[in-house]
Amino acid sequence: MGSLLNLSTAHGLLPGGGIFLRKIPLGVTVKRIQFIADAPGSSPLYAVLVSKEVESDLSSLNDDGLTPEERQSILEEKENAKIKRQVEADLGGFDIEQEWVEEIERENCFKVDMKLGGAPPILKNEYSLWIIDAATGWVVVDTYEFEEDEHAISMEVMELSEFTEEPGAATDSSTPDEDLATRSFIVVGTAIISKDGEDVSSKGRVLLFELKQAAKQTTTSQTIELTSVYEKNLFHGPVTSLSCLVSEGKKRLIIGAGADVNVEQWGADKLTQVGFFRATMSVLDTKLFKNFIVLSDAYDSLYFLVWRESDKSLTLLAKDYDPIAVYATGLLSRGGSLDIVCHDDRENLQFFQYAPGDPAARGGNRLVCRADFHLGSQTADLQSFFCRSSLLINSATPSSTLAALKQQDKLYGKSDDDRRLGVHFGTSDGGYGSVVPLSEPIYWRLTALQSVMANALESDCSLSQRAWRLYRRSSRRGGCRSNERKKGVIDGDLVMQFADLSVSVQEDLASAIGSTVELILDNLLELRCSTMVI
Repeated sequence: MGSLLNLSTAHGLLPGGGIFLRKIPLGVTVKRIQFIADAPGSSPLYAVLVSKEVESDLSSLNDDGLTPEERQSILEEKENAKIKRQVEADLGGFDIEQEWVEEIERENCFKVDMKLGGAPPILKNEYSLWIIDAATGWVVVDTYEFEEDEHAISMEVMELSEFTEEPGAATDSSTPDEDLATRSFIVVGTAIISKDGEDVSSKGRVLLFELKQAAKQTTTSQTIELTSVYEKNLFHGPVTSLSCLVSEGKKRLIIGAGADVNVEQWGADKLTQVGFFRATMSVLDTKLFKNFIVLSDAYDSLYFLVWRESDKSLTLLAKDYDPIAVYATGLLSRGGSLDIVCHDDRENLQFFQYAPGDPAARGGNRLVCRADFHLGSQTADLQSFFCRSSLLINSATPSSTLAALKQQDKLYGKSDDDRRLGVHFGTSDGGYGSVVPLSEPIYWRLTALQSVMANALESDCSLSQRAWRLYRRSSRRGGCRSNERKKGVIDGDLVMQFADLSVSVQEDLASAIGSTVELILDNLLELRCSTMVI
């Protein structure tokens, strides 16, 4: 253990390595965090959605406000009613206690015995929105406390266009895009749950906040005020997703609440609905690519929508008809192709494509599954990132290197491999992974290498690498796909072991697939660099 270096310092981890990491204790649970790019003042500000546990006093349940005589009268009435039902049951020839539905008296469930100390306090979560100044030691400059029994779920920092005309008005004129002003908001979506339990479905609320520079400023630090600008109640369900739709230079808000997706525009100091789409069960997340929207349903897979600016409508292009419980959705792109990645409750990754000309698309109404892969871990979010080459990753000055490459090669940056979007994710067991698209020659070369290595190398406990990565079908009724598994995904953990093998084994494996060691290592290097996010 003497060879281990102590990399932790008073200011962070890995000093001088290009990555700075610092732990900031806040004493609360951080749910969401967003950087405010155009905040007033010069200090970097963060919007943080937090929650903390507090004890809720239930002493009001100790006394129901009735006298002993009134309680005795109520008990006698209930006993008489029970005797009457028993007599009717005896005359009818059946036992009331053997009925498949038994009447449960709610008062008996909540009866409090004062001899045992009364009703104890219970833990509840209180949610707040914090504005933190990173330049002054991560000080909380302003807060907003949400209502009781209100759970803050989603948060986004975005700009919205200010529309001067009401949608559908007789005087509605198409204002030029450059004439529309924009305002920056912190948008928060919440779920309001009844204190009596789940007898009544939860509702949602959307709140818009704005940051303003206070009139009074101290000499040491700036004063920022968090102002609530607008709030809107939604009765469809909890607000689970918030996104900013940019179409023809106009910025609108997309709200996913319950099974509904609403497109709202900002104008006259309020949000006005201009479009909507209704899913099957519950909207989990929305992903945007230009004016295309990928909607993930918590119980009914994916929807692929398009926003039409001409008639301000959300139109369904295609969907996946298999009942899949989707946990996360992401977008992959290479060149002009776009693929949709979804992660389900069986820890699978599926890759869909909108291909109207494919026979499996049923005339373009169905998303076609191109590949599947068993990840073996659970994740809750898939974020897209730009894939960079090894020339930029290993450069100390990426900006100047990119400029030099464009100057030497006029076509640099225009090929499909230079225009790639991958997805990265974190898992619930503390892992990190990424998925990147590959060109066809590299894909088939690594596929052959993966097949050879799965047969030639020893696996842990003699387990099969192929069987582990096969798609796990759902146990829900109608959830098993009738077609065979698509596969089509390379196991990076397996092929990356090629670099750790001896030279002789590498040469044997390379010759078995008709390639060279240098070419395979070069492909693995590019694969590794394209998966780097930081």
